[in-house]
Amino acid sequence: MHGAEHLLEIFYLLLAAQVMAFIFKRLNQPVVIGEVLAGVLVGPALLGLVHEGEILEFLAELGAVFLLFMVGLETRLKDILAVGKEAFLVAVLGVALPFLGGYLYGLEIGFETLPALFLGTALVATSVGARPYSRIILGAAVMDDVLGRIVLAVVNGVAETGQVEVGAITRLIVLSVVFVGLAVFLSTLIARLPLERLPVGSPLGFALALGVGMAALAASIGLAPIVGAFLGGMLLSEVREKYRLEEPIFAIESFLAPIFFAMVGVRLELSALASPVVLVAGTVVTVIAILGKVLGGFLGALTQGVRSALTVGVGMAPRGEVGLIVAALGLKAGAVNEEEYAIVLFMVVFTTLFAPFALKPLIAWTERERAAKE
Repeated sequence: MHGAEHLLEIFYLLLAAQVMAFIFKRLNQPVVIGEVLAGVLVGPALLGLVHEGEILEFLAELGAVFLLFMVGLETRLKDILAVGKEAFLVAVLGVALPFLGGYLYGLEIGFETLPALFLGTALVATSVGARPYSRIILGAAVMDDVLGRIVLAVVNGVAETGQVEVGAITRLIVLSVVFVGLAVFLSTLIARLPLERLPVGSPLGFALALGVGMAALAASIGLAPIVGAFLGGMLLSEVREKYRLEEPIFAIESFLAPIFFAMVGVRLELSALASPVVLVAGTVVTVIAILGKVLGGFLGALTQGVRSALTVGVGMAPRGEVGLIVAALGLKAGAVNEEEYAIVLFMVVFTTLFAPFALKPLIAWTERERAAKE
């Protein structure tokens, strides 16, 4: 394929993603779902204008890297340390329950160990857009980000090595925790580092090099690149306002991330999604995903009252962007097949659509209770 054809495919992807994003925004629906559908539309499943290829796959991976780099940039160390016990409990239960539920159900329906692990990991993620309503959801989402990246790092490492053994998994857990700990330690040093005095072109140039470098380092030691990108963003979170890093990095992410989400749709085989087995399994996995997060959030925040606890649980339910990244990583690593990939996509779409519909009446219900008490 020639350069002009590659550019044309990128044009089709971006145009379709932007049009679908506009439509979904006007409908008050998650934009990310529209971007995935854009990929289905222009991909082999329908119009056949875009196909999988090395260049598009690389751009898509870079989109995921910058998406998580941006999430890390918005995750300050002091926010993690300030998380209260309720938010910490919500995050831990909200990671443990969906992971176990997804993993055990995967084994129950005949998945091998590795696909079952990826299914559990896809259920762990909370959408980077799920930050509404309460301090507990905000704090839990921050902790969820960190815990979820550790789980993803371990499972992706298992997929890369192909070793599903206690020793290999223990090594990856230790490696992941050390990697996260090192990033947390270095973030305090970088916060005091005068970036403008470093022998680099600009603080932004240094930030981009650090983010990509951390992604490359993570990949080189067997972890997912997005884990390194997330931690690279965390390293710079304390200086993001001082050097005005958010706006230019967000501009890069806004170009690359839609390519990633559209490529998720390009990879989807509609025949797999239309399979009765996938539809049934996808429905059950969606229920497990919602109940796992809702139950984890509810139990963790029960001290706030039943209504508030239920609202927190629902607020943690959408999987969104990170669930799609897990699915894409699993497919790329050969850890999941087309049907297993379709099941995860089914779950991500419906959990992401579920939360906004459920949250609005729940918040109103909770606010009425608070008003009555006052």
